[in-house]
Amino acid sequence: MNNAPYVEHLTGTRAPKLWYSNINWEQGKAAQAIRLPQISNASGDRLVSQMDLYQIYLADRDDLVLLKEAPDPEFLAYLEEEKIIMPSIAIGTRSEYTGEFRHRIAVPYLMDEQEEQFLKENGGSWIGPPARLSVELNSKIATRKLCEEIGFPVSDGRICEGLDAIRRTCAELEGRHPGARLVVKTAYGSSGKALFHIHRGADLETLLAYLQRQISRGGGQPVVTVERWHQVERHLTAQLWLGGTDCEILAMTEQRITDAGVYRGSRLHPDLPESLIVAYTEQLQQLGKSLHSRGYEGFIGVDSILDEDGTLIPVIEINARLTMVTYLLKIRKHLLERGFPRMETQSYDFKLHPGATFAEFAEKVASIRISAEQGGAFVYGFHRDGESADRIRPCRVSALSWGVDDEAEKLARQGLEEAIMEWRGAVI
Repeated sequence: MNNAPYVEHLTGTRAPKLWYSNINWEQGKAAQAIRLPQISNASGDRLVSQMDLYQIYLADRDDLVLLKEAPDPEFLAYLEEEKIIMPSIAIGTRSEYTGEFRHRIAVPYLMDEQEEQFLKENGGSWIGPPARLSVELNSKIATRKLCEEIGFPVSDGRICEGLDAIRRTCAELEGRHPGARLVVKTAYGSSGKALFHIHRGADLETLLAYLQRQISRGGGQPVVTVERWHQVERHLTAQLWLGGTDCEILAMTEQRITDAGVYRGSRLHPDLPESLIVAYTEQLQQLGKSLHSRGYEGFIGVDSILDEDGTLIPVIEINARLTMVTYLLKIRKHLLERGFPRMETQSYDFKLHPGATFAEFAEKVASIRISAEQGGAFVYGFHRDGESADRIRPCRVSALSWGVDDEAEKLARQGLEEAIMEWRGAVI
């Protein structure tokens, strides 16, 4: 399913690579700045940190992938049965494998100043942008400034510094869009963790009081964007590769986003109108040209929206790093070549009783009632939080379903969900 070289084709080099991840970088960066009110989910963050596993799907056979934790042995056995080509896997931190960086090209999840210094000190080269550009472009504040500079349509709102500016901008937006939901965004944070939604005046007062307490403790004046929350027809994303002078659009996908802005899954090959593809392609190429001029190289993800009134806002957020969809690009290409245009990813969170094993779940997935010619399903992530084997533990399963058409894909996805419901020990 992932046997054909992919990154080698993009980079033009056959040198072995070393993949490693700092996947919770955004959360760490956000914690250093002024914060918005939110409910913390330490268990969820720990499950996310295990998603460094997904590097194996884009890596090649001769590559080395560093993981923070050893995957479940039964899950690894399942991957072998599914004919996943496995690179070499090592458990630990990058500092434990400094010698490997001298012989391989590094592929970090996200490049920042710390990673850049480490690689330079250890004689390594890497695939990706300079740290300065990566950190800048991952900022939602910098992204909005860039889009305004290019001349792209942006969400109605502005960048605000200080509490008075936030209050004033909210009043202006309420005047233009009475009763509309507003959203406040900090520079860093992913999957809805850098957002605060304002539905009514009391929400604004709660936010301002929360920010004032941080200022009183020496937190400094907040710099945020305040925008109208758009009613969205499509949450689009694009995977780009910037190398040399080219901007290659690797994939256009569509996200499933909750009403709170939290990512739940993706359609990896959505059926988009030709006119939308043409307009989106033109603006992505324009973005790529601008980023090239700044010295950007490597993978980049772009989040976009098609508003309910038909307005395409081509850049809501830039992910100047690898994303969950990036890691699945090789599998996506394989399925398209096999004639399966409908593909969906989905993550399922639930509790797992002691004694429940992944092998039991894999058996149920294997028995999904759909012919191989019509579609199928693949579990690409299995994550559990906590060390204790004698108590209920939070669990996350990430899965990919596909089909020759929408009906076949839906049948495969329903089979996955039934398998989870029937899994002994799963508490939905």
